[in-house]
Amino acid sequence: MPVTAFLHTHVLVVILFLLLFTTKTALLLLNKRAALTNLRNKTKVVEMILGTLILVTGGWMLLNYSGIPGWLITKVVFVLIAIPVGIVGLKRENKVLAVLALLLFVYVYGIAETDSLAMQKEATENTTVITTPETVVTETSSPEAEDTSIKETETAPEAIVASLNQTALTNAQTIFVQQCATCHGEDGTKGLGGAADLTLSQLNLNDRKQVIAEGRGMMPPYGEQLSEQELEEVAAYTMTFKK
Repeated sequence: MPVTAFLHTHVLVVILFLLLFTTKTALLLLNKRAALTNLRNKTKVVEMILGTLILVTGGWMLLNYSGIPGWLITKVVFVLIAIPVGIVGLKRENKVLAVLALLLFVYVYGIAETDSLAMQKEATENTTVITTPETVVTETSSPEAEDTSIKETETAPEAIVASLNQTALTNAQTIFVQQCATCHGEDGTKGLGGAADLTLSQLNLNDRKQVIAEGRGMMPPYGEQLSEQELEEVAAYTMTFKK
């Protein structure tokens, strides 16, 4: 099963679990204890299935993650804390523990979606210059280089598109839609599973090409699937999303 399939499954079961846990917590807070007991009895099997799927898909993605950042370790720790707290809270009908567990689950979901403990997507600052019609991009702070190069500005995406012939642009767009749009969206803003918002990313062409080739986080590497030229064309195409 491909990474995106595991990611979709994981996100779906997590959302279902959150909705179920939120409903139970709401019943507890509203003192509808009979309804809560009835719901818990009817959803025992569902909870077991959701829990198993979360562990299987989450564990598989963790093993296939490109490096383990601090936020991911924190996420796992909070999940391991929230699960027993939630179980005890609902079983003993303890409102404080149930609410605490719910807040932890929501926070963990926020971390997962943004790849950040602050629940804010981060962008790497890079200075990008386009030096040739072939879209050769380098980083520089040299005044001499600025005199002979076109710096990436608000019109840079148009310059990048212009530098690609129609065949290359169409090919890059096709590859992006087939391989990348599931998580990034066709406009680069979908952000499924913490995928970067390409309209905000400050990565330069070389860095984008490297990420596409080597992968990052849950994004699989495409270095063996795409040629060097295709990697560069797709990287250049992603820069057209930048605002």
